[in-house]
Amino acid sequence: MMRAHCSARRLALVVALLTGAATPAPSPAPVARPAPVPEPASPPAARALRLDIETIAVDRRGTWSVGTDAADIFPGRAGLLKRSATLMSRADERRREIVDLAVRVTPDRAPGVACLLKLETEVQHVVAGVGPARQGTAAPERRNLSVPVLPDEEKLIEVYASSTTNSRLALKIRCGEASSTADMESRFVDFNLSLSRADGDEPLQPFKDNIIRAAIGAEAANSFSVNVTLEPGEKTGKRYRREALEVTLVPQLISGGRLQLLVRLRGDLTTVSAEAAPAVHPIAREETFVVSSGENVPIEVDCASSDPGEGWTRVRYKIDVASRF
Repeated sequence: MMRAHCSARRLALVVALLTGAATPAPSPAPVARPAPVPEPASPPAARALRLDIETIAVDRRGTWSVGTDAADIFPGRAGLLKRSATLMSRADERRREIVDLAVRVTPDRAPGVACLLKLETEVQHVVAGVGPARQGTAAPERRNLSVPVLPDEEKLIEVYASSTTNSRLALKIRCGEASSTADMESRFVDFNLSLSRADGDEPLQPFKDNIIRAAIGAEAANSFSVNVTLEPGEKTGKRYRREALEVTLVPQLISGGRLQLLVRLRGDLTTVSAEAAPAVHPIAREETFVVSSGENVPIEVDCASSDPGEGWTRVRYKIDVASRF
């Protein structure tokens, strides 16, 4: 459960839904509204990392590429790389070594580096000699490595060195922020947004359900607005509270069956009267979530007035966001 708060001094932490009917209210003279001041964006810890890995061999033929792989992986989660190569002995061209490489790669974030990689390697190899029979299969070789990769760096990591053929296998790794890829652009995500609201400490009441859709890397937005009549003030006369929220959902990428979702919220709660300047409570927020298909994210929003004289104390929302992909 995520909670959020909003006041004149502190903006709300919100992620929300947003459709509603407005009740008529008198229009005051136009008054410039202060622009919302965004809170700091959420830390990037949950955002996926992009790994580009080239497997390189060095043998009698020189240095050559076995193959290149790319993956978007969430921090703390693992990806598995498998490659096979036939290496030629530097001393005897008739001798071959068949190598099967498996690397379990777990990227994480760390200060001052693009990523911190945990590598668990396993190498199985068979050597074919000069004679008609193979010399047999050696026991698997296993290693555990922890490797920092700097921004824009191509890190070269040796993962196997053969004493039989005097050949080597290495990984050339680049690490950076993941982004939507071309093969995902035609994939869509459906969002089920449900909103409940309440004034003060009253029980939350269902207000609106809506379903919207967005392609990976594209935006889908929905808005909610309503005017609530307030008790007249001694110095302000008739007045009302205008509530307006707009939410933008950006499904950024899918990796390992999980979705990286950016949620951007803009809006305000404003006390409006004919005799006094509007009291504006702006809302501005960005948050990144990582969710599975069908997983529900409940979000609570609590916005308080800055002065009891405004005629209201707090407004509460509960938003449920479920993604299906």
